[in-house]
Amino acid sequence: MRRLLWGALLLIVVTMAGLTSGCNTQGCTDNRSALPLMGLYSSTTKARIVLDSLDIGGVGAPGDSLLIHSGQSVQSLYLPFRYDSDQTSFRIHYDYKLQGLDDPALDDIINIRYTTEPYFASEECGAFYIYTIRSLTYTTNLIDSVAIVDSVINNIDMERIQVFFRISEPEEPDVSENPDEPENPDNPENPDTPGQPDTPAEDGEGETPLLRIAARRGHVW
Repeated sequence: MRRLLWGALLLIVVTMAGLTSGCNTQGCTDNRSALPLMGLYSSTTKARIVLDSLDIGGVGAPGDSLLIHSGQSVQSLYLPFRYDSDQTSFRIHYDYKLQGLDDPALDDIINIRYTTEPYFASEECGAFYIYTIRSLTYTTNLIDSVAIVDSVINNIDMERIQVFFRISEPEEPDVSENPDEPENPDNPENPDTPGQPDTPAEDGEGETPLLRIAARRGHVW
């Protein structure tokens, strides 16, 4: 009931602001809504990454509408919070079929709990809700960690949430300092025959899902 009253109050404030300010919007340089910006990063290098095969949407959103569809390149996105609830959850589905990650069992869920407060900014910018993040939980199928840069979500456009994914970085080519040196010094007469056979690992032992970075920097294939 309290949230409905706040919603009605906010609607009245927005209407009054529109009547008093008319069509003048030049004085507002900030966003007219409070949307947290989430950035995507590599947990290995801490560098920003671009992913192009993600489905990201709100859990329980009407029609399961997606914020990001597979095929879109994304390195950051805005996450709309539900003003009529104290929490919002988002699902990340990895549509990387060639890597075997296109499995709902590997989806990650980020759940954010917060408080909501209506705020009247100005006649030009109008009114909106301010959110204060109280807690955050997440699964760790392909997510390594999630960091909150600023817990107060207002209409200032800045990155508030950072998601770090487990990324397999491309390996640098192994260039030998002496090209004339045999590849296998333990058995120089037959460099293709290893001196010590490797012990095969058990199937599935120690395997952790990873997103593999392609040669093109910042993208995942």
